[in-house]
Amino acid sequence: MIRFKNSHRDDAKSASLHLPRDSDDSVLTDNSSNVSDIVEHRQEKINRQLKSRSLDNRKSMEKPAATPSTSESGATLKPFFPTALVKNLTKNSLEILECTLTMRQSATHVTRLNTRLIESMAGGEMAFMSRMMAMGASPNATCRLNHVSVCHLAAMQNTGVLELLIKHGADVYRADKEGRTPLHFAAWEGNVKQIALMLNFPEGLRKRIVECVPLSSQIVGEIKYHSTPVHALTNMTCKSNEEVKLQVDWSDGMEHNCRNIKDMLPPFQNEKNKHGWCYGWTALHAACARAQHHCVELLIAAGADINAQDQFYRTPLDVVGYAHYMGYKIEEKDFKATINLLLTSGKKIQKCRYSPSLNSIDTPLHTAVELESEGSVEQLLLSGASATGWNSEGATPMHICVKKRNKELLQLLADFKYNNEDPYLATIDVKNKQGFTVLCAAIKEGWTQGVCIALGARASITMKANGESPIHIAAQMGNIDILRQIITIAKLTNTLDFRNEKGETALFKAVSHSQLDVLKLLISSGSDIGLVTAMKTNIFHIAAEQGNQDILEYLLEYNPHVTVRLVNKSDNQGPPLFYAVKNNHPVCAELLISKGAQVGIYVPCKDCIGKDILEWQSLLHIAARKNYCEIADIIIKHDSNTVHCPDSAGRTPLHEACSNGNREMIVLLLRKGADLSEVGRGRQPKLKLAPIDILINNLSKPTEFIQEIFDSYISSQGKSLEEANCEVTVDYRVLIPRESDMKQMRVINALINTGNRYDQHRLLLHPLVQTFLFLKWQSLLSFFYSILILHACFVLSLNIYALSIFYYKDKEETVPIFFRSNVWIHIIYLTICMIVIQEIVFVKMKSKRYLICWETWLKIGYITLAVFLPRIVSWETKSSSEWARLVATFALLFSWFEMMFLLSRFPDWGYYVLMFGKVASKVLKILLSFVFLVFGFSVSFMIHFHAKPPFEGPWGAFVTTLVMMTSEFDYNDSLSKDSILKASGSLFMSRLIFITFLILVSIVLMNLIVGVAVNDVNNLEIIGSIKRLEKQAEFITSLEDIVCNKLLESILPKRLYSKLKNNIRLESVIVLRPRKATCYNRNRLPTRLREATFERVQLQKKQSDEHLGSMVFQMKLDEISSTIKGIADKQCANDTSTTLNQIFKELREMKSDIDQIKQFIEITKRRSLCSNKSVPLIVVPKEQ
Repeated sequence: MIRFKNSHRDDAKSASLHLPRDSDDSVLTDNSSNVSDIVEHRQEKINRQLKSRSLDNRKSMEKPAATPSTSESGATLKPFFPTALVKNLTKNSLEILECTLTMRQSATHVTRLNTRLIESMAGGEMAFMSRMMAMGASPNATCRLNHVSVCHLAAMQNTGVLELLIKHGADVYRADKEGRTPLHFAAWEGNVKQIALMLNFPEGLRKRIVECVPLSSQIVGEIKYHSTPVHALTNMTCKSNEEVKLQVDWSDGMEHNCRNIKDMLPPFQNEKNKHGWCYGWTALHAACARAQHHCVELLIAAGADINAQDQFYRTPLDVVGYAHYMGYKIEEKDFKATINLLLTSGKKIQKCRYSPSLNSIDTPLHTAVELESEGSVEQLLLSGASATGWNSEGATPMHICVKKRNKELLQLLADFKYNNEDPYLATIDVKNKQGFTVLCAAIKEGWTQGVCIALGARASITMKANGESPIHIAAQMGNIDILRQIITIAKLTNTLDFRNEKGETALFKAVSHSQLDVLKLLISSGSDIGLVTAMKTNIFHIAAEQGNQDILEYLLEYNPHVTVRLVNKSDNQGPPLFYAVKNNHPVCAELLISKGAQVGIYVPCKDCIGKDILEWQSLLHIAARKNYCEIADIIIKHDSNTVHCPDSAGRTPLHEACSNGNREMIVLLLRKGADLSEVGRGRQPKLKLAPIDILINNLSKPTEFIQEIFDSYISSQGKSLEEANCEVTVDYRVLIPRESDMKQMRVINALINTGNRYDQHRLLLHPLVQTFLFLKWQSLLSFFYSILILHACFVLSLNIYALSIFYYKDKEETVPIFFRSNVWIHIIYLTICMIVIQEIVFVKMKSKRYLICWETWLKIGYITLAVFLPRIVSWETKSSSEWARLVATFALLFSWFEMMFLLSRFPDWGYYVLMFGKVASKVLKILLSFVFLVFGFSVSFMIHFHAKPPFEGPWGAFVTTLVMMTSEFDYNDSLSKDSILKASGSLFMSRLIFITFLILVSIVLMNLIVGVAVNDVNNLEIIGSIKRLEKQAEFITSLEDIVCNKLLESILPKRLYSKLKNNIRLESVIVLRPRKATCYNRNRLPTRLREATFERVQLQKKQSDEHLGSMVFQMKLDEISSTIKGIADKQCANDTSTTLNQIFKELREMKSDIDQIKQFIEITKRRSLCSNKSVPLIVVPKEQ
């Protein structure tokens, strides 16, 4: 239940009605004094005022229930203090404390009444206000937030409230915190009645002032008579009043909502907004700002100073209609009447300001134009108003006319003969704050009539606004009608090709803003398309940069001679084609190239990344860097050689694409013949990388990306392998970018040289690479056979020679004629000479890389041994015989190793040899790890068996132990019971050591070696295949280098050499027909490679079908989604309309109920203030 809390008591009320004001004020406001001083100062007065209280009855103080105290009416009051405290107080102190609290309650009661009085100003019920003041409310009740009193609020109302307040002693001189008096408020609202009342005019005169509009001369005379001397309120200005403290009995209560009062106040105050400051206004200023001409006339008659100035030195004439900028509606007739009153009163237009910051204020002339008051404008101009001043937004009156498109006012302002007119500058050429003249502003607004008026007033068409002349702005805006008017004047003044600050003509502006019709009009009017700017920029540069194909096509076709002259002219950055490429305008690029623009030109590097190391670059480099695939395709189509053209750092466009990670551009350039292996020619190491090196290091998942590229070069054109006419195309152009190049292994070698950080060597297993290597191997097979036969002859001759020297000698048999050593020595030296020549060629071709290969040193070893073997044999001594056998042994062994390595080059056999090498390396690693275990057992066996066979020494024991590891124990002979007892004498210990060796070495170690060496056969097979392909690629490269050697070319006849080159050169594209067994290329490849290629095609076909199916499915989903969305939107619209109607109906019902509740609350509130009892506003039934 909501109630008003009536906390004042009868005795407090009685005290508040009988206490004098001075006593009350001094007690409540003296907050800094202590309690004892207050008690001594007020003791006598309090005793006199409370004579009716019977405080002599001390028996009542001894009662525990209450302390009796009676007022004048004899009512018993509730005690202020607890019983325990009362017992300890003296008579005087108790009286003083009770009286102090009574006065405090009285002050609180007054502030509440003041609050009710302030709140009642909205309704304006005078009877209620009279009761409030009778109950103790102050007629000067003031809001504590901004010190606005009830007089201020009453002055804004055309009622008798203000008169009532003045009768009760209201102070009309009272100013709020902003220094505004009630007279300011009345003048702002146009309340003539309240103004006359506050100026103390007689009642009869006040009535005649209100009824007579305008004021008659008789009434004016009476006003002047009663205003002598002038009333102090008349010319009082707004001054800051924040330091003045508010009297206590004037203040409102804490429950008062001060913000409601603030919303009722006029907007002029001492705070800065976009309309300026209102500090220093008089009441006449306030009346003029609202164009309250009746109030203005009254105030002028009452002696208001028409020359009074605010802080901006503005007189009342300067602020006429100023409220228009604050959102108030100003009537044109009121504005005109106010201006007329001030001018007829002798006020002149202020010619100059006294502060530079005051040049941008809203003058009456600006306001007159805003209100479109032609009569006021003419009257102000005749009075000397300036049409060149800026308002708060930086616009002149003529610019405002342009904005409002008022041709009559603009004509009036433009044609008026100003007294202070500059002879060198027409008034119409005045600029606004943004730097635009009236003509430029009219052009930007697209107002043809305004342009004609400005031109008729001799507006200059060459005066620049922010660097642009009117003809430039007109060309930019694209209004043909306006441009025609300006062109007519430009032809007469010969300024059609007038340039702006950048040296551009209007033609440049039309092109840069894609105004084709403007362009045609300017050219047909005689504008020169061959002009260039100071930066050597011509019209084709602008058109290509903007990318408007219609404009560029029109310019290219207009004058062929000019086109030929300018289409390849460069400015400080490049020719027109450069701008088309830079801004990705493929159609414009195509048009320029069709008209003779050069594709293979180089442009300087000024705004690109890496310009510190680049001096110039081609257009294709720019397209590759920015991933403009369509532009790149056009450039390559017209000049395919640009794919291989380097920039100043020696980098090709493919280098740029790989450096920036542009996958689409990489694919395009490779399709157009770019070389992945072409090394940069720069001086810095980072500029000497091949594109494939940059690709591997810059792209994410590079191996997968290259694999996708390789996959795209194997295609069946969307046909299935089961179709009879299916053709599988294997395109090797990604591996052979230049068909004329004899060295076709560069890309694969570059791929191998990138390392294996991203597992890129497995790309060698791709069918595209494997088939290429196989076919390349087939083309060079004759060279390999010749090398193989040469080594075979050497090995055969070396073996026959060794047999003839050692075998028959040991057998003491006669050497057959065929095995005579004299013949085979010559054959050995002949083959060695040929092998040495071959190795010299290989070393020269491969340099250091060939020397660090251990196979090379193996060749050097057995060749050296073979060379010295006959010499050692010829010594014929016993020691030399042993040395000869040792040399022959190693020479034969190394030579057969080399034969094995040569056979590893064969595609079908090679990976077995390489798998053997991989397994051997693992076994050696394990043996080296456990060599100490083997050596420990060998030494143990030697000592335990007393160094007797087979453990007769360290080396013999070690070899025997290694043999025993292979399960060759020779147990019955060497480790039998008799042998052990005979050798060591300890049967148990001998067998214990042997069992330990058997478990740890023969079983555990040997199984570990086998398991680790061949743990993953499939992986070993893959590794073996990769190694074989690497060896094969290396050997093919070596053979290519030999064939392409200039020495060989100079030795062989030209016809033979050309035939040799044709035989080893592999075609770039082969076609396989899976359904035709007689296909030539099909039979060239082995079965495994054919199947791998066909599997890749099938995988691509499957992926293509899945992608096509997903696209069809997505299209169906989109159709279903759009259909469902349409149905849902229709249903939602119907539901929304129904819901809104229901909501509006409920809102209307709620509004009616709220109005009834508000009315009931107001009635109950007024009744509660007139009684001493609490009255409930709304009775809420108790819950059951």
